[in-house]
Amino acid sequence: MNQNRGINQDVTQEMNRSLLLKSLRREGVCSRAHLAALTGLKQATVTNIMKDFLNWGIVKEIGFLNGSKGRRSIGLSINPDGYRVMGVRLARKHYSVGLFDLTGKQIVKERVDFELEKQPGAEEILNQIVGRMRLMIQQYGKDSVLAAGLAVPGPFIAKKSRIALITGADIWKDIELKAFFNRELDIPVFLEHNANAGAYAHMWELKEAYHDDILVYIAAGQGIGAGIVMNGKIYEGALGTSGEIGHMTIDRNGKPCACGNRGCLERYASSLELVKTVYGERAGMDGCKFEDLEQRIKSGDTIGTEHYRRACESLGVGIINIINVINPDRIIIGDDMARPNPELMEQTVRETVQKGILPDVWEELTLSISEYQGDPILTGAAIVAIDRVFDCPGQFIKN
Repeated sequence: MNQNRGINQDVTQEMNRSLLLKSLRREGVCSRAHLAALTGLKQATVTNIMKDFLNWGIVKEIGFLNGSKGRRSIGLSINPDGYRVMGVRLARKHYSVGLFDLTGKQIVKERVDFELEKQPGAEEILNQIVGRMRLMIQQYGKDSVLAAGLAVPGPFIAKKSRIALITGADIWKDIELKAFFNRELDIPVFLEHNANAGAYAHMWELKEAYHDDILVYIAAGQGIGAGIVMNGKIYEGALGTSGEIGHMTIDRNGKPCACGNRGCLERYASSLELVKTVYGERAGMDGCKFEDLEQRIKSGDTIGTEHYRRACESLGVGIINIINVINPDRIIIGDDMARPNPELMEQTVRETVQKGILPDVWEELTLSISEYQGDPILTGAAIVAIDRVFDCPGQFIKN
């Protein structure tokens, strides 16, 4: 009985620690008294836990705050100079590795691009990623880096920690990513679908706003995925493969897809397909890449812009299906396809969607192009790691 009481106390303490860290993160700066009022915890509990956090270096005091009736209290915030996490983004044609503090701010980032036709093998790419992660860990202190988040394209079967399919990159099929990183690194690595990672980054930026919204973040890049947020949490589905809208049929007699279906959304609205449509057999060659096409569109090139508009129209058709199934409050579109002409994308998608859904539904929907600074999928991968640390801080920080 006494042993069970001790276990329950430990669990309760860790839950309280997590609640306080996440509340402090959302508030940015606040006093112990405000945290107590915000969380419903006793002030003595807050004081004791904050004492631990200060000793660990995960929280810092930042001077005095003015309170009610002229009272002053000591301000607290997450310590950006204490611990670090890593974010890793794996994409079809590149990968990125970044180091972040516990507020989600990027400290350093490295990106490596490779040609799809000359893509290294999966093992070589993973060894490169691990090598760069080790160098960053050594450079910034191995004891300060607590965990890493890895954002991967899909379909990603979360419950099996492996990628089921990446169109045009079969090297990733059935690779046990979790087992590889567990074997090669001394820090825990948490895997997440890239669209879900992007949703995490926008949730982080929106703070409390997403709690009352059903939010869908659409990562329209080399593939197309959706991160679906309900009740402040990512909706994953039975196997963790929800949000694979790239393999949603928008034309049942359309182009064949590597998944075995026909007319999949990503065959009409992804950056890879846009490049193929514009450049044909020259796609991927020097001067025939998405970055070059992006510049053409930004410069007003007629042919490139028209193909881009059609791709945005197709994306709008896919979004109509999402709206009819999920009925979200808010849709945010981001990643590569949002870059060439955000205004044209928003206009085209809005016009397409408005025609295809009920007026009452349209009136209650907020649809926008992401204005996130930096790479939300890479940052979101780091936030996945931060969130895990904040869930159980006592398990990550050696005290």
